[in-house]
Amino acid sequence: MTYETFKKAVLNRLSEDIPDPKQISIQSVCKNNGTYLDGLVILENDVNIAPTIYLNYYYEYYRNEDSFPAAYERLMEHYRENRTDEHIDVRFFTDFERTRPRIVLKLVHYEKNRKLLKEVPHIQFLDLAIVFYCYFPIDPKTGNATILIRNSHLDLWNQTAQTLYPLAMENSRRLLEPQLHNMNSLLKDILPDSGYPTVVVPDDPLYPMYVLTNRQNMFGAACLLYDNLIRSYAEQFQTDFYLFPSSIHEIILVPAIKNDRIQDFSEMVQEVNETQVSAEEFLSDHAYYYSREEDKICY
Repeated sequence: MTYETFKKAVLNRLSEDIPDPKQISIQSVCKNNGTYLDGLVILENDVNIAPTIYLNYYYEYYRNEDSFPAAYERLMEHYRENRTDEHIDVRFFTDFERTRPRIVLKLVHYEKNRKLLKEVPHIQFLDLAIVFYCYFPIDPKTGNATILIRNSHLDLWNQTAQTLYPLAMENSRRLLEPQLHNMNSLLKDILPDSGYPTVVVPDDPLYPMYVLTNRQNMFGAACLLYDNLIRSYAEQFQTDFYLFPSSIHEIILVPAIKNDRIQDFSEMVQEVNETQVSAEEFLSDHAYYYSREEDKICY
């Protein structure tokens, strides 16, 4: 079955399985780093928000399992677990005063998002770009909804990227609270009990590792920007830090004595990105360095 045939088969089954009234559509979605995926959206009754289900992943599952029923049931299971009865009145988005408490930050790679950055307000930071989105917490089961802020929104609000930045910083710290985890403790919490020995990072006293993200584990690399956050960790641990961009969702902190291994660590980050990080979650191939003396991040 080709991919196009697979998409048609999914739509045919959904038209039979989802009761009316409904709206079912597939749209090409530009994800991070210029990655395009086919997003399936199922709207039942008067609900106007729904999880976006990326069919590309389910087609790969179908190819591996050679079973359309298994791939379709996996897709439906995801939909049933994440569907919501919520309704968001998006008309408030035209009112900046009502929107401003929800505007938060996200970090993306600058060069890989050049096309997108022509359409959205942004501020360059190192080899990255700070962009803005509107954050809607829904519920723990369904997750969160987001709307990327575009230049057309700024025109409507009579705002600029520079005026959005301080309020987005304040909102991000309030709505997306930073969390710092010891790498070993984090792995013990998230890895299932398989009966096999747990793989952990060695407790090297010279190079312990910490994972910086937010409470939602969503776009948590932006915690790197939070006012005085990295400095507070550096003062607490009495050390500078190497900063590894694990993905758009988290940053890895490694205590450092001096900035003498940045090239080695950048090569390591690049290798991990090539083998472990999906294209849409890639953040950067550079390792960064935070200096307490200069209170500055560089690469």
